[in-house]
Amino acid sequence: MRTLSYFIRPTPRALNIELTFVPSRLGAMVLHLPIWRPGRYQVQNFAKNIAMVSSSHGPVIKSDLSSWTLEVHEIKPITVRYCYHAEQPDAGGSWVDESMVYINFVNCLLFPKRGENRPCVVEILHRNTPAGGYETSCSLRTYENQFRAKSYRELVDSPYLAAPKIHSHRWKSGGAIFYLQGLGPKNHFSDRLVKAYQKFVEYQLAYMGEFPVREYRFMLWICPKPFYHGVEHTKSTMMVLGPEDRDSYEDLIGLGSHELFHVWNVATIRPKALLPYDYTKAVIFDTGWIIEGITTYLGDWFLWASGVVRTAEYLSLLLGNLKLHFERDGSSKQSLVESSIDLWLDGYGAALPGKRVSIYFKGALIALGLDLLIRKKFNHTKSLREVMLLMQSRYGQLKKGYTRQDFYALVEEVFEGSLAHFWIKWVESAEPLEGDIRDLLAYVGLDFTQDGLLHCIHEEDLNNFSRAF
Repeated sequence: MRTLSYFIRPTPRALNIELTFVPSRLGAMVLHLPIWRPGRYQVQNFAKNIAMVSSSHGPVIKSDLSSWTLEVHEIKPITVRYCYHAEQPDAGGSWVDESMVYINFVNCLLFPKRGENRPCVVEILHRNTPAGGYETSCSLRTYENQFRAKSYRELVDSPYLAAPKIHSHRWKSGGAIFYLQGLGPKNHFSDRLVKAYQKFVEYQLAYMGEFPVREYRFMLWICPKPFYHGVEHTKSTMMVLGPEDRDSYEDLIGLGSHELFHVWNVATIRPKALLPYDYTKAVIFDTGWIIEGITTYLGDWFLWASGVVRTAEYLSLLLGNLKLHFERDGSSKQSLVESSIDLWLDGYGAALPGKRVSIYFKGALIALGLDLLIRKKFNHTKSLREVMLLMQSRYGQLKKGYTRQDFYALVEEVFEGSLAHFWIKWVESAEPLEGDIRDLLAYVGLDFTQDGLLHCIHEEDLNNFSRAF
């Protein structure tokens, strides 16, 4: 029996977990817990939330920061038991209280060494279930009270949300089924929000020409405290925003558009180092700016191109990204390549002053620059869209990982010329870029002034910028 069977009993702030499986061989058996999760490229050491592990088969010994070892004397089912402290109330953590259960399986589920491709079954038994039972949101297949995954990899890419009441909207677009589901005051799940999601979903599917999955869930928790966080998955995203008494519409459309594009740009089109994910170690790669920068740039642009936001609102979003780079990181010493690598050292918080640039905001500047260079050369008959379509056909569809040099070559193929100077200055160095981006923005009728303001100076040119096909 290759299946990994997990039985989970949530209690406030804790997940009591049993893993049952048949070992593949005799001798020392290593159990791993992921040390990082997709969408957050830093070591997080989830094992700090487990005090001890026991087994029906004998002693379990902690053997590494996120590994345990037991001796296998017979090939028969083994049950491993432990408690995971679920006290991280954000989109990438796990959280249980009296009103809800949110489980990010990548945080808390042990797996036997080289067992990432084993099929999995999960059963979750809720204590103190309300009279009407729990409603759930999860992209996994369900059979009665079980969730099933083709592999551990699919399982830990599929967060689980449960509560007595989950707001839910469903629609179809491009042959796929979409859900907007979540917790919080009902006014946050307005018709206006649903219509906005339908618009940018339809546009993104038309932009990329196909959608990699048949069903997709926008999962949402409007929490009591001020918060803004989203995490991408192949078949879903989890978004946490707060507090409950503020208008979250603008943040929700921006975050939703960003996370949806990650279905292509990282869940499907993936750097070579991340194909497949290795959860047992830090996975160093220098293309984080492609994943997050292009997604940040296009996520906002899609809102404008699909008609969800007006031109003035888009220019405000664009200016916000420009200012976040130039005013905060413009004089930083590192290149985007170096900062992509150093995320694993510094995390996402403050680093040494003047050291790192943001793979999100300088990455978005690179995406903007590439889009404008291509548009300018081909008078808007080509754009960044052609780059992403080729990335999808050559890497995403073929499940083949790309390198930075692969990306360079593909962009130059679309551009029909060398961009060596661009890569050296914009990506591989820390040279200032204000003058370069100012010149490119002028092509689409925008004046990026010396005092950091953005004005439309030619409306027809700007209108061309809002179209890609």
